[in-house]
Amino acid sequence: MITGGNGDIAQAIKSKLEAEGYDVFAPARTEMDVTDWDSIENAIGRYKPDILINNAGYVVPQSVRNADLVNTRKHIEINLSGTFYCTLVALKYNSNLDIINIGSAAALEVHATWSEYCATKAAVVMATKCWAEDGLYAVVISPGRTRTKMRKSLYPDEDQSILLDPQDFAKVVMKAVKKDFESGTHVVVRKQNVEQLLIE
Repeated sequence: MITGGNGDIAQAIKSKLEAEGYDVFAPARTEMDVTDWDSIENAIGRYKPDILINNAGYVVPQSVRNADLVNTRKHIEINLSGTFYCTLVALKYNSNLDIINIGSAAALEVHATWSEYCATKAAVVMATKCWAEDGLYAVVISPGRTRTKMRKSLYPDEDQSILLDPQDFAKVVMKAVKKDFESGTHVVVRKQNVEQLLIE
């Protein structure tokens, strides 16, 4: 199961999984809102996944000086709370659940106007490590700058050739699906290192 199913990264992961014979449910927000408990319960209760890929994300850069409380809450609810909500509900149906959290290189980087996004993604990294310590298989795979619709809307004039291809990122996620990474691992994937990650 892949949350945030309409995104370019989700669709790339979905296509890779299906090509290898996995049955994949990648609900869009209209099918499962990761901030709404009833919506999560209905979707996960029907599907009961063996592998949960927490991919839903939200970013609207702004200075904290001009922060909008509603926008700040959306960052926290989607990026962090949603990851917890979906994981907790999925574990209720499958105690052997494997968890792959899609993080962001922003968890490790300072961006002046991205404080909510950076903070929530850093929190996901720590949550993942805690879940691994708690006996679950949980890893976080964090893309660097990636060629997606979301990024294009933020940086319309950016040189697309310097960005990570979502299909290449999805190949690294597939390694996590196959448990090639130790539980608790945080893998940062960039255009510059993706080929090396795929041969390790």
